[in-house]
Amino acid sequence: MYSKLIVIIMTVLFAGACSDTKTDPAKWTEDEVNAWFDKKEWLCGWSIHPDVSVNKKALAIAYHKNPERWQKAFEYLKTTDLTNAAPGKTELDVENLFASVAEYLPKNREEVRFESHEKYIDIQYVIKGEELMGITTRDNVTADEPYNGEKDITFYTFDGGDYRLATPENFFVFFPEDVHRPSISTGDSVMVKKVVIKVKVE
Repeated sequence: MYSKLIVIIMTVLFAGACSDTKTDPAKWTEDEVNAWFDKKEWLCGWSIHPDVSVNKKALAIAYHKNPERWQKAFEYLKTTDLTNAAPGKTELDVENLFASVAEYLPKNREEVRFESHEKYIDIQYVIKGEELMGITTRDNVTADEPYNGEKDITFYTFDGGDYRLATPENFFVFFPEDVHRPSISTGDSVMVKKVVIKVKVE
C-alpha cells in the first residue's frame, strides 16, 4: 500500500513538472518556441508581420507572464483606425500599457542615438511612410549617460548594428536587452506616422 502511494505521488509530481515545461516558455525548446510564434495566435487576429529581428523566446516569456496586457495591445492595433488616429498618448491599462502616436520627419543617422528601456517593452509600428531601425545588443555599446528612470531610457553612441526597414507591413518588439536606434531616414523626405506601445515588464 505504502509503495503504491509513493508511485502515485511520484507520478503526479512528474506529470506536474512536465506540464510546467509546457506552460513556462523559459523551459521550451527552440522548436516549441517557433511553433508557438509561428501559429501567431498571440497576434489576436492582427495581420501585420513581426520583423525577423523579434526575439521569439523573449516574446513568449513576456507574453505568458502578462497575457492580458499583450492581448490588449494587439487588440488595439487590430481594431484602431491608426491611419486617422490623432497624435498623442492613449492609456490602455493605466501605467501597465499605453500607446503613443506620433508624426515626424525621420532624421539622418548621425542625429539619432541608440537607446534602451528597463521598465517597458516597445512595440513599434510604422503606420505611414518608412524608416530605418538600428538594432544591436548591450554588450556592443557603452552608455553615454546614466539610466534616466523618470523617462525610462538610456542613450548610447554607436555606429554599428544591423539596420532593418520599418514599413506598414512589419512591426518591431524591443525588450530591455534590445538596444535600438529608431526614426532614421531612408533618404526620402517623407513624413512618418508611427505608434509605439509600451508594455510594462513587471
